Amino acid sequence: MKKETPYRAIIIDDDELSRMILERHIKATPSLELVKAFNSSTEGLAWLLQNEGVDILFLDVEMPEMTGIDLLRTLPKKPQTILITSHKDFALQAFELQVSDYLLKPVDFTRFTQAVLNTTSKLEAVQSAQAALAPPAAAAAAQPDELFVKVDNKIIKLKYENISFIEARGDYVVINTENKKHIVYTTMSAIDQKLPAELFLRIHRSFIINLKKIEMIEDDSVFMQEKYIPIGGSYQSKFYSRINKL
Repeated sequence: MKKETPYRAIIIDDDELSRMILERHIKATPSLELVKAFNSSTEGLAWLLQNEGVDILFLDVEMPEMTGIDLLRTLPKKPQTILITSHKDFALQAFELQVSDYLLKPVDFTRFTQAVLNTTSKLEAVQSAQAALAPPAAAAAAQPDELFVKVDNKIIKLKYENISFIEARGDYVVINTENKKHIVYTTMSAIDQKLPAELFLRIHRSFIINLKKIEMIEDDSVFMQEKYIPIGGSYQSKFYSRINKL
């Protein structure tokens, strides 16, 4: 999942030359936006603890007040981090802290670009995974559990759980609940679109049933409310695929 806006980056590096090089590289990279640059590890840590929304942290390892490694261990919520160091000896610690990458000073733009691409790829993978796990907005919203229908001059509320089946009668449909019939001026197609597909199924051109209300299936008919309802030939495959049959 590509991000439409640049990734927000900050620098914490007390080496002035290194910090200037990183700032120049970030400004030359369209996918990045430099939010802050700190020359003090403690100031950078204090800012990070108070602010969210940082995507990438460029972090110097060798700093006097607090090393980059200690700073990273202190952070409860870590951005994707690219370590900046003068020594290869920090590679193992970088691996243990699951940083995205590490760059040796002086930071070359080609190597910088490679590290940024690696890091943004990880961010995109995380965002895609989160999007896949998150329910769609329509599904996340509370689903209605009732239907309002106009009967005579009144609009009445029918709970889905109380509807057993619906039968077509010319220009009307008859909604059969557990204890009453409601005659509504509408079509089967119109009412079928309003009902939740996980609960209701059309099994015949003239019948829609509540799957939870089936008492028995016999000779390609369902029995419910003391009535046998035929399963139309063109509907049988879909019907039998929906029921939990042993």
